[in-house]
Amino acid sequence: MKKVFSIFALAFLLIAFTACNDDNEDSRIQTISGDVLNNSVDIEEGQSVNVASSHIVMEWNVSAGTITINYSVPVTSGNTVTVSLTDVELVANNTYSCYTFSAANGGNGITNLNGYYRPETGCLYIEFIALGTHRVMSTANLYYPYLKYNITNSETSTTKESPNGEMMIYINPKDMSAQLAIGNFALSENSGTIQQVVFYGLQAEATSTGYKVTYSGDQRSTDGTYVLNNFDGIISNSGKSVSGTFTLDGKFNGTFNGNAFAN
Repeated sequence: MKKVFSIFALAFLLIAFTACNDDNEDSRIQTISGDVLNNSVDIEEGQSVNVASSHIVMEWNVSAGTITINYSVPVTSGNTVTVSLTDVELVANNTYSCYTFSAANGGNGITNLNGYYRPETGCLYIEFIALGTHRVMSTANLYYPYLKYNITNSETSTTKESPNGEMMIYINPKDMSAQLAIGNFALSENSGTIQQVVFYGLQAEATSTGYKVTYSGDQRSTDGTYVLNNFDGIISNSGKSVSGTFTLDGKFNGTFNGNAFAN
């Protein structure tokens, strides 16, 4: 498994899950609670109609290999559904380096539920049909540890590839503002690896498959080392993939493409 991105030490970016263990002779149970970001898409119209956060409580029975989940989702301004899963089997997926789970019935009015969970990163992705009319994507930690950067210096026309890059995005559903952390990449062959750099003030827009995150201007990173001139990112595949472009310091033009889970 790939190591966890050090950006998780920054509390403002982490949609924090807190866990406690309940050990006994028969099983080891881990209770996890936190927030998920929900994007509700009208199936007929093919458009996002509501973005909201939900508090989720998840119980992972490590010994039995099952998961229990409960949280409520506002599908539209007047309709809320509750995801309720009890002792659903977690299936180890070696291809994606995570667990997957599914349920034909995930609660009252909820069908076709599918989920991905990677305990090492806290990445949790759940997708389901609500009320037969909306497709809901629930995500915790928009973190992409399987990502490649290509950075071109416009002054020298040289390009540096960083195949082990990482990215994390936090979206505030109240105003759709976004925060960005990028890391584990280099600007040139002669420069050192940038472990992490963080920017505020981006803007997100919900789409039918995820989110669009953009920025235009000149913003210095929180540590004062780099200036972000623009960012154009697409979160797709129900939140599991990300791609796009950005410019740093007016001359480093980057492209990126990656996933939350191995592929």
